[in-house]
Amino acid sequence: GGVAASGGASAAAGKVKREEVFVTSKLWCTNQRPDKVGPACAKTLSDLQLDYLDLYLIHWPMHLHPEHEKGLFPLDDEGKAIPDPSNPSFAAVWAEMEKLVDEGKCKNIGLSNFNIEQIESILTDCRIKPACLQVESHPQLPNLGLLEYCKKNGIAFVAYSPLANPGSKFRRPEQKNLLDNDVVKGIAEVHSVTPGQVLIRYQVDKGNAVIPKSVTPSRIVENLAVTGFSLTAEEVDKLSDISKDFPAP
Repeated sequence: GGVAASGGASAAAGKVKREEVFVTSKLWCTNQRPDKVGPACAKTLSDLQLDYLDLYLIHWPMHLHPEHEKGLFPLDDEGKAIPDPSNPSFAAVWAEMEKLVDEGKCKNIGLSNFNIEQIESILTDCRIKPACLQVESHPQLPNLGLLEYCKKNGIAFVAYSPLANPGSKFRRPEQKNLLDNDVVKGIAEVHSVTPGQVLIRYQVDKGNAVIPKSVTPSRIVENLAVTGFSLTAEEVDKLSDISKDFPAP
């Protein structure tokens, strides 16, 4: 939010040209009703001081109660999410996303965290195919089935958390730090790079877009410096095999 807001403000102030900035935003779960998609996008554009978004994604494949007093994360007394009682279809929400493209408010529209069945429900009736699927992907959770599906259907695969969230509170207790994994470290040593660079290059060599996150300037520079080497097919397979020791929950 803050990065996008500052980027949008900079473009609005003339510090950079608008076409030099690629701005992505997401439709939150409480706005996943057909009548709320347009207003939600309009608010985002107003907040960012922009005329259009380069990419707008449906954030999660779930509809949360849009008018609940508990706001963006409506939970009941047992801590369970409170769903939207109208339960709109993904196709109906997507049709409103398509209108945003028609109106010039979004250059591209896509999905985040959807599975194959949920994507299929949109592809069946859509006029505009999702430009991309943004999903967590790293050797502990490579999502190879989703990757194959996206390739087959011409949907760009965008990998977030390529380092497997080493400092995240959402990591499972048994989830070991991938940066300390012997396979990752061994490949890094062969190429004289860091384990983090190996994990980012793993995505690049599979043909994926990859969006590592960091607020540390030196790490940001390191994350970008992955063009000077490539992984062999055998190394990519070895990294993918790490998932066999880390079954899905």
